Amino acid sequence: MDENYDAFDDYAMGFDLNEEMIAYKYNHTYRVVHQAEEICRSINLDTEERDLASLIALLHDIARFKQWTLYKTFEDNEIYDHADEGVKILFDENLIDNFKVKKDDLEIVKKAIYYHNKYALPSNELSIRENLHSKIVRDADKLDILYAFSTNKLLKVETEEEEISDEVHDEFFKNIQVLKSSVKNKNDHLLMLIAMIFDLNYDYSKKRILREKYLDKILSYTKNKELFKPYIEEAKRYLRKKD
Repeated sequence: MDENYDAFDDYAMGFDLNEEMIAYKYNHTYRVVHQAEEICRSINLDTEERDLASLIALLHDIARFKQWTLYKTFEDNEIYDHADEGVKILFDENLIDNFKVKKDDLEIVKKAIYYHNKYALPSNELSIRENLHSKIVRDADKLDILYAFSTNKLLKVETEEEEISDEVHDEFFKNIQVLKSSVKNKNDHLLMLIAMIFDLNYDYSKKRILREKYLDKILSYTKNKELFKPYIEEAKRYLRKKD
């Protein structure tokens, strides 16, 4: 993997790593790599699969550097979806040629990156290994996003005094991810972030969130703690639940 790390660093160095959000995305990438490796260990994957999962994690946000440089935001929209753009950069512009990856694994890399930020994985379109690696990178990414928000330093938790939308409330207590179209205010947006836990795939991921107290830390930064407490408790109940 060392040469793949070198290739990633070479690409990242083409952007201004002195800029706070570019540096954040660089560090986020390596934290996601670490979490992907931990998930692989937790489910006893062999070295070959761990290396592939690490590569996918390394490349999952490759388009974020360009996104921030051009638009100064990480909000995806109809103009720029960072997963779609990542596939273009890697496979249409051939950046993938700079990385060591088996030919038979290229489609797995492409699909895992493409689907890592989508609302859900397709039910019947992925092979067993494509599904496996898509789930690993999705979990690893969500773990670091929750970690980053729990620190409340660079990615600020912002809430308001107003209530939570009925649609968001209903989706949350159905234990499903909150749809972007349901979000009406900052409180809704925070709950959409927390509701990512309802898409986690591995026990390691759920246990880590509980062990590191990410949800409690996020709650501590909210303006209206009593408003959010029932949602945090429901999230923790879900994470503790045995399948």
